[in-house]
Amino acid sequence: MSEINPRHQSRKATTTHEENQPFRSTRIESMEPDMFDPSHPRIGRRESEPHSLEVSYLHDVLSTNFPQHHTLLDLHHYFRLDGEEIDIQFDLSFFIDASIPYTLSSYRAAEHQDRVPELAINILSKSTWRADLGENVDLCRALRIPSYVVFAPFDVASKHYHPPFLRVYLLREDGSYEIKERRACCTDKTGTILEDQLIDMANIVPFRMGIEELEGKHEQVQTRYRIVLVQPDLPERLLSGYEREKQRADSYLKLLEDHGIEP
Repeated sequence: MSEINPRHQSRKATTTHEENQPFRSTRIESMEPDMFDPSHPRIGRRESEPHSLEVSYLHDVLSTNFPQHHTLLDLHHYFRLDGEEIDIQFDLSFFIDASIPYTLSSYRAAEHQDRVPELAINILSKSTWRADLGENVDLCRALRIPSYVVFAPFDVASKHYHPPFLRVYLLREDGSYEIKERRACCTDKTGTILEDQLIDMANIVPFRMGIEELEGKHEQVQTRYRIVLVQPDLPERLLSGYEREKQRADSYLKLLEDHGIEP
């Protein structure tokens, strides 16, 4: 793993900050070129409405459908690697058969038996896409994170990653990553799931993954996209808590209508 050591210095965790520094919410130092200064707090990952909405949506879907597992939202993750503590920001991390009965400010693996998530997701943004597609991949591989996902919610990166774009890295037994990509949507105009456009998560997590196009635009003209989670053996999407409630309400209203009852 020595090939990634030279980059560790800019990503090493630090717990000491100047007391007179003003509070800043976390995200801008990851912009290219990397100007990260350990004496200043990082700026958070979220920098647009589509980014925040898709992170929140996926957290809702995962938490609603898999309460027996644990989903973390928009945290710094600290892992030990080659004698150093490494800091990686994930928009979402998903731990199979895990329970943390309290909220966290950050995830420190040393406090949880050095466990890594089965799935880590980063939704690309204009200031983080290079790191998410570059150094973070190498660090996830070195840490042997079973699956790492990157996704573009709208056009935020270079032309090569123009959406629809979804890439999944799946850990092989030899420690390398197998890469799977989708550059087309997994739903048609009627909402029917197109299974050939899904990525099978190779029994790492209990769902498949694809992309759908959303109706609303970003900044008036940019097309927006969403990650869709689908049952592992059926062409049925996993719904968020809000979508479940809406589906239940629509079914109830239809039942009333069928019986000639005014709601």
